[in-house]
Amino acid sequence: MGRFAFDALERCSMLRRIAPAVLTVAVSAAVLTGCSSTDAVEVDRGDCAATLGAGALSDSVVVLGAFGTEPEVSIPTETEVSVSQRSIVDSSGVTAGAKVAGNDTIASVNFAFYDQASGEKLFASSGFGGAAETNEFFMLAADMMNPLSAAVECAAPGERVVLAMSPEDALPLRQQIGGTPESALVAVMDLEDVSGFKASGREKGLPNGFPAVVTDETGQPGLVLPPREAPVGLTSAVRVSGEGDDVSAEGRLLVQMLAVGWDGSVLTNTWTDGGPQMLPGETESAAQGLAFRAELTGKPVGSQVVITEGGDNARVIVLDILAAG
Repeated sequence: MGRFAFDALERCSMLRRIAPAVLTVAVSAAVLTGCSSTDAVEVDRGDCAATLGAGALSDSVVVLGAFGTEPEVSIPTETEVSVSQRSIVDSSGVTAGAKVAGNDTIASVNFAFYDQASGEKLFASSGFGGAAETNEFFMLAADMMNPLSAAVECAAPGERVVLAMSPEDALPLRQQIGGTPESALVAVMDLEDVSGFKASGREKGLPNGFPAVVTDETGQPGLVLPPREAPVGLTSAVRVSGEGDDVSAEGRLLVQMLAVGWDGSVLTNTWTDGGPQMLPGETESAAQGLAFRAELTGKPVGSQVVITEGGDNARVIVLDILAAG
């Protein structure tokens, strides 16, 4: 396999830039092995074909600690890696019927990166090891695959993966998080959830006075504004009721958004410009003038919510809640 292309982490896979910070978490006194439990659910991967296969280094990394826990990691220093590789090392957190991370999905992930030469932990996401209820988001699509997204491809929520990145593939990350030059990077990654690029669930009718909303086969919405004066205040209704967890007040959200002024002008359309975007929690959103964020609290992930916002700049916002964390 040749070198992966990294245009930018936000565009290729991660929707938030990796910062060179290290989260220190105490290792549990009761260390569990990283091997799959004999009681683990059998994962149905269907016809999903992973871009990366297991290799000498990814298979040799010893991970003591099950999915969702802070692990002890031992990395062989003499094993050379010329192509990136991944191994699934624990499936004990998988639940029956879990959907694997395939093409055109969003993976909610927590992870830590280690330097092969020194074994040093270089970076960990804030939710790794159960330290916080936050996730990072990887976009899996054939035209933007890179080692980070490929590492969780065909894995199921509840699985722990070891990624061994070749020195060449690791170079863009090393420029951000450091480590030994010309050494491989090893990541331990927990796949927390998998979702699609659009709202999914039971469709519901909108109340009288709301715009008519239609979607095409990709999920992109269009609006027909009603023949009435601009609305007053902030109102919302669920058009598609998702099946995920309810959104918390201060949780970060990954959304697709169409915003149209009451005069019919398109103000924002992530479907055609930039792709899914992050929305912070209610407090931070309110400080940024995004009062509509409060209308999403309590709604299930996977929902499509239609919001009308009055005032001098009255608008309609259609939001697909793709993921939370």
